[in-house]
Amino acid sequence: MNIKDLKEKIKGLKKEISRLQDENNSLWFMLDEFDKSNIHNPEYNKIFEEAFKKLREQSKMIHSKVEEA
Repeated sequence: MNIKDLKEKIKGLKKEISRLQDENNSLWFMLDEFDKSNIHNPEYNKIFEEAFKKLREQSKMIHSKVEEA
C-alpha cells in the first residue's frame, strides 16, 4: 500500500468511528429512555398505580350490558 491508499483507509476508518460513536450515543439514549419508562421504577410506579385505579373506577361506571329501557 502506498501513502495515498493509507490516507484513504484512515479517512474511511474515521468516518466509521464517527458513525459507531453516533450509534453508541443513540443506544445509550434509548436505554435511558427505556429505564425511565419502566413501570417497576419506584419513582413512576405510584403514578401508574393511581392512573390504573382511576381507570378501574371509571370502567365500573360504564354499563356493559345492553338492556331494554
